Amino acid sequence: MKRLFTGSMVFGVLTALMLVLSTNSVRADVFAGYLKIQNPDGSPFDGNFSDGTDASLTFYLNDAATSVEVEVLDAGSGSVVANLSGGAMSRGLNSVAWDGSGSVSGGQYTFRVTAEQNNASTTEWTMFWDSGPNDIYTRGVAINNNQVDPNFGLIFTSNDGGPLKTGINIYNPDGNPHDPFLVAASIQDGGTIDYGTDAPIFAVMDYEGRLYVSLKDKGQVLRINRDFSADTLIDGLTFPKGLYVAGEGANFTMYVCADQQVLRGVIGEANSFDPNNMEVVGQYAGFYPHQVMLDDDGAMYLTLRASNSLGSDGKGIRKFDISGSLPVGDDDALWFLFEDKTFIANDLLLDSGDDPNSSADDILYYCTRAGGGFDQDGVWRISDINSPFADTVRVLTEDALYGSDENINWRATIDFDAAGNIVLMENSNEHTFFLSPPGVGATNSFTSTSADTVTVGPTGIEDGIQPYTYRLEKNYPNPFNPSTTIKYSLGAAGFTEVTVYNIQGQIVNRLVNEQQTAGDYSVVWNGRNSNGQQVTSGVYILNLRSGDFVKSQRMTFLK
Repeated sequence: MKRLFTGSMVFGVLTALMLVLSTNSVRADVFAGYLKIQNPDGSPFDGNFSDGTDASLTFYLNDAATSVEVEVLDAGSGSVVANLSGGAMSRGLNSVAWDGSGSVSGGQYTFRVTAEQNNASTTEWTMFWDSGPNDIYTRGVAINNNQVDPNFGLIFTSNDGGPLKTGINIYNPDGNPHDPFLVAASIQDGGTIDYGTDAPIFAVMDYEGRLYVSLKDKGQVLRINRDFSADTLIDGLTFPKGLYVAGEGANFTMYVCADQQVLRGVIGEANSFDPNNMEVVGQYAGFYPHQVMLDDDGAMYLTLRASNSLGSDGKGIRKFDISGSLPVGDDDALWFLFEDKTFIANDLLLDSGDDPNSSADDILYYCTRAGGGFDQDGVWRISDINSPFADTVRVLTEDALYGSDENINWRATIDFDAAGNIVLMENSNEHTFFLSPPGVGATNSFTSTSADTVTVGPTGIEDGIQPYTYRLEKNYPNPFNPSTTIKYSLGAAGFTEVTVYNIQGQIVNRLVNEQQTAGDYSVVWNGRNSNGQQVTSGVYILNLRSGDFVKSQRMTFLK
């Protein structure tokens, strides 16, 4: 599943700022991702300028920029307090130094980057970066396009073996390996996860930046959490393949292609979900659904195969109305494109356009394998998803990518980055391609705002004011009834979770789940679970997680 320019969670003091600064409706090529405020040594900035060190404002450009403007912002009002022109910058890691100019004691600040470059074309899609052979065994790709997430711009891929090993590989916005690179690794590769065979496949990301992959032969859907641990979200499926997720919180919903069915389950905030509680949305006899996608009006699109094998022959692409009686079957398609047009279609990708509440401006893309002797392997789109006479339109194919008849793998996978470029992970020849849409006018630009914030200290260490440190204090009272207070401190800005678990390791209630700045915090737990029900007497585990800091302690609730 892929969807361009979806809604996102909004955290803390950045809420109003991010809404004002959002430029997600603008298509571009170049953009800055993974924006951080750091000390010169790479550690999170301590807020102290009086020691003679600057704040290093770092970011990755996915392509070279002819002009880069870096602005320091008041995190509350969004007003610009310092303008740090960077000039032309190259693709990859870049930084500018901020000496604190424009800041005031105790003020809270973030920064934004506007990158600009000349359009390669105003009429055609353009391949603007080719990794060359890089040994990928990629089965799915999902890009974090949420600007209020610290991982904004990172590319997450599910990898099945080979030199890059089995697990999740993470790339920076420029396509080069992130640190860490291999996470959630398989048991065979030094990790703790048993992926089985021919897995993990596909990859989708939810509103909290968590990743989901399907394990076809094990019949499971795994959730890879932000700390790279894994939960078996669904077990007992028959050959799960393509995934699609939608909604947030209690409305979080997952679609799964499993054998000859498409299943739907309202997962909510559960850590596990019984497949017997999933609704059968589609039931088919003449083909096997491979990947699933919904448009802005809730219509469902499927790539189809001849069997459950990832390398089986294509059976076209079909659109279904799932707003009425379910399940829909073979003959219920609103339109269909047979394999003589779509060949072996694999991954689907939806551009929601400027109106996320209507499919009128939606565009559906897919990647396909045509095989030797054809020049049609590559990325295509549907001419008009709302027409009963939908057809296929070439975007970029093998001649533009490789310069010759080179097959695209039937497991190839695609996603949009924040600026609207397509990232194609192609593992026949094992290349990663960045593909840019046609631009408007002479130049394109994109503005990204950092999820990091920093509070500037009064005068720094020399005045006896020390930076904040990470700390989780004992809750008080303990044992408790009816409530207890939890105090903690963060040494740096970061996505923070304060979670209560039972002794079986199941989530009881998540008390904090947001981006927070460095400082002291206090939260009260009233002894109730996430549904508002009072918990039973017993021991509960309190867990604080922020950045790389993790600490747990026990609490006792007595009735």
